[in-house]
Amino acid sequence: MAEEIIMRIAKPQDADYLRKLVNETIDTCYFHIYSQEAVDYFKDYHNRTNIVNDILEGHCLILTSGKEFIGTGTLLGSSARRVFVKPAYQNMGFGKKIMHGLEEKAMENGVRIMDLDASLVAYSFYRALGYETQAEYVIPVKNGQNLRYYKMIKKLEDK
Repeated sequence: MAEEIIMRIAKPQDADYLRKLVNETIDTCYFHIYSQEAVDYFKDYHNRTNIVNDILEGHCLILTSGKEFIGTGTLLGSSARRVFVKPAYQNMGFGKKIMHGLEEKAMENGVRIMDLDASLVAYSFYRALGYETQAEYVIPVKNGQNLRYYKMIKKLEDK
């Protein structure tokens, strides 16, 4: 029998498991679109300290199946951050479930326009959820390589 999928709020002691989930997802899903230098930049950005700070300062959700961490996402103010679903669980609606949880919390907090930075990997996912592109950015990373991403927003509507 399949384990029940549970969504809960993250605690600081979850940070190492979350970092492992994020790194596994980046290693599996980003290498065919981004350079190794950009992949390294993403992994450094999502370090343990930043994860703990986001857990303490924001609303960080975790999806679990048994003892396995399968997805995460964080709301900081009006911004969705660090939304990742383990590769084996992608395309099953879990990313959408996380985003809906973050959007509901944002609306509870009085946020009416939510924003996020979308990687090339996640861009079409966010478009499908109704996010609109506001700008494209390029960050120079090591060895003359670049990391491209999009700033996106969505007007939240009461259900």
